[in-house]
Parts: sequence; structure tokens; C-alpha cells
Amino acid sequence: MNNKMSPSVSPRFFSEKEVSKHCTKDSCWVLLGTRVYDVTGFLRMHPGGEALILRRSGKDVSREIEGPPHRHSENARRWMEQYYIGELDKDSIDEDTETLRQRKKIPESTTEEEEEETSAINKCSKVNEETDLVDWRKPLAWQVGYLGEKYDTWVHQPVDRPIRLFENDFFEANTKTSWYMVPIVWMPLVIYLSWYCYSFLAQERTRLFITSDYSILVHKYSFPFIFVLGMFLWSFMEYCIHRFVFHMRPPAHNYYLITLHFLLHGQHHKSPFDGSRLVFPPSLAAIVIGAFYLILRQLFPEGLGISLFVGGLCGYVVYDMIHYYLHYGSPRKDSYLYGLKAYHVKHHFEHQRAGFGITTTFWDYPFNTVIPEQTF
Repeated sequence: MNNKMSPSVSPRFFSEKEVSKHCTKDSCWVLLGTRVYDVTGFLRMHPGGEALILRRSGKDVSREIEGPPHRHSENARRWMEQYYIGELDKDSIDEDTETLRQRKKIPESTTEEEEEETSAINKCSKVNEETDLVDWRKPLAWQVGYLGEKYDTWVHQPVDRPIRLFENDFFEANTKTSWYMVPIVWMPLVIYLSWYCYSFLAQERTRLFITSDYSILVHKYSFPFIFVLGMFLWSFMEYCIHRFVFHMRPPAHNYYLITLHFLLHGQHHKSPFDGSRLVFPPSLAAIVIGAFYLILRQLFPEGLGISLFVGGLCGYVVYDMIHYYLHYGSPRKDSYLYGLKAYHVKHHFEHQRAGFGITTTFWDYPFNTVIPEQTF
């Protein structure tokens, strides 16, 4: 049952006892002051993992929202408002709770503290289809170009809902891809080309010319190293595409560039947990992959060029799988992917002009786009 409220409906009131019962993966509620939120659907998406929310289910999370260790961004607060379902009935607070508070001498919030809490809540805003800058009942692809200078702010205020891009069902279907289609389409090619390259290099006919008179034989045993180098080259391409193409700033007066940006990447920032648009459709990816192949074939001998290409292609598959996992996976705390997930979520919700690395943060360092550590 969907308990989420529309802005025009009067809030429902819940007793403290009723809220405390919702403390499982199947039904998880939290409080922010006296506001009640059903965050069941957000458990898997939370960058800190499900356990962090479940441990606080049925309780007030105001301190966790403000930090430390992490102060949640305005976008995160706005996002949370999508799960608002009602208010806590203050008259229902158990007498036992009040007695315990008195025994422990826990002070009530002062007026100043209450004002600060109210101020923080008021910064949150619900997604309202009636007042939003676009008409969510219609496809968005041809609307966003008219937002002009408001586009950049609008597109970086994420929502938890699917986006319809095109009216035509065929075009719409071709913008969506299940995550498993990426390895199904590309890994057979990776395996085949790996075998082909190793066999080709085994013929010992591939030489890399340093000068017109001096060349080096590319041995078959060098294939694993060339393969890894190809993956490393892809990580650089991944950074460049994400930063300079996906995060270009289209001119406010250019309808077509705004539309292009939204189709390429803006829709992902607007709806970052739309599972059908977290990986590239193979038909579109083939254009970039084909260009990558042609460039390497022109620059290097066949055996070396294709070996680099297949490593890069494998790097792309790893990139798409990691990107999907960073949005929907629950990595173990303190693991590499746990850090990457937190880093990537910060990119979506708070630092859209930094943190462009997906599979690695390596390239963010030399290009000075590392997301800064939060201090208190």
C-alpha cells in the first residue's frame, strides 16, 4: 500500500507506538522531528547501506541528517520529502517514555533548537507535478529545452520517479536497457577478441616501430599487460566523457543543446535511481566503441591496436556494471565499492561539478575535481 501523500491532502497522524512498529526491510519508517517518513523504498539506494537506516527505524533521525559524520545536502533533504506520509501525534507519546526521560533528566528542546529544526525542515520541498517547471504527465524530451537558464538548477534537483522521454513507444523503449544486457552483448566480443589477439601475437609478426629503423616485437605474453593498459585508457576516457560531454553546460538560449544534454545525461541526474537508464543501450554504446576501435587501429599495428581495444571494451563493461551497482547495490562497509558508492552519491546530490570518476577516483586528483572531505 502506498502511504505517500500528495501536497493537497491533509496530513495523517500516527502514534509513536505505531511508528516504532515499522522497523523491518518490508516496512521502515523514520521521524524527522514530528514528520513521519516511509523510507522502505530507499533502503537499497542509501549510500551508507540498509543497516544504517534500519538501526534508526522508528526513531528521530534529525541528528543524523545534520551530522556528523555527514551533513546531508539540500538535495538529500528535498529527496527525503518524497517519502513523507504524515505527522507524529504528540498526544500519543507514551507516558513510559516521558517517565524515562525525566529519570534520565533528558532536557526538552529549547525554543531556539526547535526553530533551527523547523528551519531545516522548511528547506525541504516536495516534488509537485502541478507547480514544477515541466509537465510530468507528458514526455520531457521536448520540454526541457524551454527551461533556459532555469534548466541547470532544475536538472540537479533529483526526484525518485521514472521519466518518460518520448511519446512514441518504440523510441521510448530504445532509451531503456536492463543491466544484464551489457555483459550479454559485449562480453562474448571481449572473449573472442582476446583469443584472436593472443593467437595473432603468437605469430610474432606484430612490431611496434619506435623510429623508421627501430622496432620492438610485441610478444604474445605481453597481451595481459596490453589488455590492462587498455582498461586504464578506458578509465581516462570514462572521466573525460563524464566531465566534458555529460557535464557540459549548455547555453541557456540554446534549446537543442539543452535537449541533447538532457537525453545524454541530464535525465540520469534528474532521476538517478531509474533502474532502466543506469547503463548505456548497446546501440548507442556501439557508436562510441566503434570510434574507439577505429582510432586504435589507425594509431597502432593490428595486434597491438585490437589488444588495447579489447582491454578498453572490458573496462567499459566493468564501468557500466559498477555504475549500476553504485546506485542499487549494498556494498560491505569499508570496502572499495562502499567508498565509491558514497562518493558517487555525493556527486549526484551535492557536488555535480566534481567527482567525475566512476570506477576509480584516480583521474579526479590530477584534474583537481576531487570531492572535498566534509568537515565540521
